[in-house]
Amino acid sequence: MSAALGRALHVIRGNVLKTLKAVGALAMLAMLAFPAGALAHSGSATVSCTAADFDFYNFAAGSNTVHYAVKVDNVPVAGGDFALNQAGGTKGTLHLPLAVYGAHTVTAYAWWGPIGTVFGHTGGSATVPMAVGNVSCAAAPVNTPASGVLGEQVASPARIARLAASRSCTSRSVGVTVAGQAMRRITFRVNGRVVRTVNVRAGQRSVRASVPMTSRRAAQVVTARVTFRNGARPRTLVARTARCAEAAVQPQFTG
Repeated sequence: MSAALGRALHVIRGNVLKTLKAVGALAMLAMLAFPAGALAHSGSATVSCTAADFDFYNFAAGSNTVHYAVKVDNVPVAGGDFALNQAGGTKGTLHLPLAVYGAHTVTAYAWWGPIGTVFGHTGGSATVPMAVGNVSCAAAPVNTPASGVLGEQVASPARIARLAASRSCTSRSVGVTVAGQAMRRITFRVNGRVVRTVNVRAGQRSVRASVPMTSRRAAQVVTARVTFRNGARPRTLVARTARCAEAAVQPQFTG
């Protein structure tokens, strides 16, 4: 082998080694920037006659929101958004109670991103089920309608809440009470204006609050928007109360 050929092979070998080192460095940087756990964001689901359960895991730490839907024989019966609530937003579990009667196909879907997730991660599918179950459940109770897709098959997660407001007139504020189950947050409005927001403790079934009157009109409309911990859709409750007319101040004379 000539000296010139040897020098050429030496240069080629050096260039190859430099390229391999550069590729290795880039791969290392990619691993540091996007940890394996963050790239493996995923979820799973199971369905039965009585519930749909979702399990989400390996998300990047931070605020992550997923979307979900449950169908019975391709008819939607539940759906909404769920913010991962465990381990700093990296994982979360969602339990949706169902009441399915007879033989049916239950499907569960979940999807996320790019909006609402850390780094814009995407996954899941709104059209490809995360879980499919061909269930054979007990017959519907006697008092359950036999006809109608939803009436026969399923009850959505409970949205149990009610609002009561003081009926006696008041000049400055009114006492209100919201009672319910699985409540997470209550936003009060008076005549359409937000006046107070209350975070409800887990297990707490009653919230009492005093909300201010927002105008001098006699009729006052109080609304309470309740969000739930069980995945049920928010519910808006309405109550009416009255504002007393302020008594005129009579001038007093002495002498």
